[in-house]
Amino acid sequence: MPYSPAHKPKTRIRILNAATALFKKNGFENVTIDQVMAEAGLTRGGFYAHFKNKEDLFVACVENGMSLLSSPVLAKLRKAERAGGDWVTSFAELYLSRVHIENPELGCALPTLSAEVSRSGVRAQEAFSRLINQASEKLAWKLAKEDDVPGIDRHINLESDQKLRNVPVQYEQDAIAMLAMMVGAVVLSRAVDDETADKVLASARHSVAHFHANQSISGKQKLSKTI
Repeated sequence: MPYSPAHKPKTRIRILNAATALFKKNGFENVTIDQVMAEAGLTRGGFYAHFKNKEDLFVACVENGMSLLSSPVLAKLRKAERAGGDWVTSFAELYLSRVHIENPELGCALPTLSAEVSRSGVRAQEAFSRLINQASEKLAWKLAKEDDVPGIDRHINLESDQKLRNVPVQYEQDAIAMLAMMVGAVVLSRAVDDETADKVLASARHSVAHFHANQSISGKQKLSKTI
């Protein structure tokens, strides 16, 4: 009996979902095609009907919207925001936590993949660059929105690919610096003992909160001068 027209797209999504979880957990180099297909509940032979090789698969994962944050984390952030909490502080507390350190497959792809993608092909590096740019752009938008910067879009979905507009350059620079700090802290924390990891995470959380508070004050002062 022939497969339905929907079979191939559904199979591709199964492979992408399995690969995304494995890439986040084990990195790029340590994941094999056999592992991906086994995770998806499929045989290796079916892989090449969808992808040329592992790099092609990785690029497809990014293009499919490789989420930097899991659904539970995004739900907690939305809850904190509705309750009037500071989004950046809540984000730092969730990102720089032992739960994130100990469950890489449920967390951000950047700490796990950064070092390994640098040794892979150009297409994978370009796809990973897009992932970093998207993350920093959305963080910049959140920083600017919290400072009530005039003209900032009010209804951007952080899980979508919508283009963010009217974000001042300073916020983009701050977002990249903050993202680099947090990703670096996670990488270090996963490489050391528990006591050292706790120190690294606590220091990074403090630095992010301090950095954000200072930049927020500075940003509002600049805005008041221009109004």
